[in-house]
Amino acid sequence: MPSAGTIPPAEELTGAVQLKVRRLPDTVELVIEGTGISPQLQQNSDGPGWQGQLFTAEPAALMVGPQRLSLPEVGFQAINFDGGGTSFSISVTPMPGVTLGRPVVSADGRSLILSFPSPVPQASLQVNSFNLASPGAVPLPTYAPPLQPRAVAPPLGDMAVGTMTLRNPGFVNVSGPPVTMTLKNAPARDALMALASLGGYGFAYVDEPSVAAAPAGAPPNQNNRPLSIAFRGESYARALNTTLLAAGLQGKLEGNMILAGPNALSKSFGAQVSKVYRLNQVGPNAAADYLANLGATVTKTNTVTTSVTQGVTQADAISSAPNAQTTQASSITTVEAFGATTGPLIGLRATTDTRLGTITMVGDPSVVAIGEQYLRQLDLRQRQVALNVRILDVNLENEASIDNSFAFRFGNNFIVNDNGQLLGAFGRFLPPGQADFAQAETVTRNSSNSLAITRGLGRTLTNSQLRDVNRALSSETGSRLVEQDGQFIVEPINNSTNLSSDSLQRNVNRVLSRTLGRNVETSTISSSTFTGTRRINPGTNYPADTFFDFVRAQIVSGSTKLLASPTLILQENPSLLREGNEMSSGTNSDEVRQGIREFGVDSPIGRRRANEGVVRVGTNVVTSYETETPAQGGNVVCTPGLATAGLVLGARVEKIDDNGFITFVLSPSVSAVTDREPAPAGCGSDLNILSIRSLDTGALRVRDGQTLILTGVISDFDRSVVSKWPILGDIPLIGQFFRSTGNQKEKRELVIMVTPRIINDETGGTFGYGYQPGTRQGREFLGNGDF
Repeated sequence: MPSAGTIPPAEELTGAVQLKVRRLPDTVELVIEGTGISPQLQQNSDGPGWQGQLFTAEPAALMVGPQRLSLPEVGFQAINFDGGGTSFSISVTPMPGVTLGRPVVSADGRSLILSFPSPVPQASLQVNSFNLASPGAVPLPTYAPPLQPRAVAPPLGDMAVGTMTLRNPGFVNVSGPPVTMTLKNAPARDALMALASLGGYGFAYVDEPSVAAAPAGAPPNQNNRPLSIAFRGESYARALNTTLLAAGLQGKLEGNMILAGPNALSKSFGAQVSKVYRLNQVGPNAAADYLANLGATVTKTNTVTTSVTQGVTQADAISSAPNAQTTQASSITTVEAFGATTGPLIGLRATTDTRLGTITMVGDPSVVAIGEQYLRQLDLRQRQVALNVRILDVNLENEASIDNSFAFRFGNNFIVNDNGQLLGAFGRFLPPGQADFAQAETVTRNSSNSLAITRGLGRTLTNSQLRDVNRALSSETGSRLVEQDGQFIVEPINNSTNLSSDSLQRNVNRVLSRTLGRNVETSTISSSTFTGTRRINPGTNYPADTFFDFVRAQIVSGSTKLLASPTLILQENPSLLREGNEMSSGTNSDEVRQGIREFGVDSPIGRRRANEGVVRVGTNVVTSYETETPAQGGNVVCTPGLATAGLVLGARVEKIDDNGFITFVLSPSVSAVTDREPAPAGCGSDLNILSIRSLDTGALRVRDGQTLILTGVISDFDRSVVSKWPILGDIPLIGQFFRSTGNQKEKRELVIMVTPRIINDETGGTFGYGYQPGTRQGREFLGNGDF
């Protein structure tokens, strides 16, 4: 049996073991996973600690290496686990002053479990209390944090790969006898000529046009550098191509002739082919640049225009003096050729035609065929996606109100509860207020239709007597008894009552005598006027000793959903449609956010980039003014600033990959006019204050057909108003009759749901061709009755 710590070779290990700790309310379990069937444990208690020796039936290794744990909060100072092969050691050291008991050993066929009684009782819940009188740090338990899982790479989907097998264009495919040759500092031309003669081939060295003579001391031409080679029975093709490689030259086989030189691959006197390709999707300039990076020589025509201005500008010229400023413009047209010095398309020449969207390639048929294969892989249709965006403006309104109003009159006293507001009037008249003194009114009373008390009344009456007299007079004679200038008179309640008649005067005398219990006589008086203000107690319009009550309770709930569901069809084409200084009818991103758009005859069409789209629904309102006052005086010129009150949705597609994932960006905005402010003087209509809820997302990736829901743009309004009587309004139950309560809650949330669907251009792409309408109305709609 191997001793502890011995580890057998890796190929003999059959498993891995690991130590884990489980903390129970009164027990701490040490679980050794991976011990297998029938593990053997030898344990020993040495002092306060505990040691164990574990033997397994099969060799194993430590999964995470030697382990050391510390659990001071449960009384364990250190737990060590180490070993390998079939022997492992484990030791437990308690905290100082803590006694550790022997564990209960059990096994489940896969793990060995050591159950130690907890040396320190564990609390199921710990509550930290803060003593503000003694500030300081609150002790918290310390423990070893759990191990983090290993890093996981993000998922990788399928990738479309276009494979093309290419031969090396610089390899000269020749055959000949084996070569045994040794050269040292030999000219490259001579070495190549000797090899060509050895294989029975002709040889020609194609040099480039000579340049200006090199200055003295300059290094020699790299094309004539000396060559040192040594071949021993090497194949003829490998020897020739090795020599070309060592000399830094290119080689080409034309019939039975070997051509060598710095750019021999681009030289040919054999048949060449020229093809013109009309591209469907990719632009000709982009395709030409791609071929140039692969070694093709691309020629393009560039026109450079130069403008020179001489003389004094019109702004700096003297008034009435001739303008001596002249401008001369000249244009230079040049043809430039560019391309990489290496690549599979060396020797291919290409040019473009942007009007027809074509690219022309000229060269060896094999090189043109390779370039054609590259164009076929480039000229692919870019995918399109239909972004179905549903914007819900959810308004949840809940309004509850309970109002109670009552009125009570006793005598000349009148108590009113007006929706929780206490109103009281005591006496026949109300006391004058500030308005009464500021605005005195003149009352002209015609006393010819009034009766004066001549006998039997006196100067004073109690409130009870006055109430009884007026009740009887109003019901029987249509008059009332009032006090004027220190004496009582009887006056009609309305102008239809004529008190000057004898019969009505006798009735008044009879009612007064009967009500007051003594003989009362009246007589007509002449007209008089007086000036003054007084407010009559409104309680006199209500019967005495009566109670009126009015209760109103109302709950109003509303749920409004403003739904907009536009669908944008966008392409994953980030190409620039026009320069940034050109303003479109769709405006730029800043104007989209502000909602401003100007339409004109000369406005460009479409967005600035091909993968963007904007939907706007609403009304342009005035939100600002720019004022300008002429220096010479005159009217102020006001230029209004407009913004859209409604819906603005901007979207941009970044990528549509081959696995059905769409990456896009959204910028929805919902605005409404909530208030108005006065406009500057002379600027017409008021300014509108917009309430805007908007969301600008980052890059979002969603699978085809899945729905992304964006929420959280919430505005919450909660208002509670209580009007009550003092003291009485706070009494439970009964206090409801002395107060008015109103609660208003409003919650608005903007919910955006986006469902992208990739448009399949292949399946069903020919369904629209040759369409035959089945009805007469359909044929008439297409404008051809004989369709």
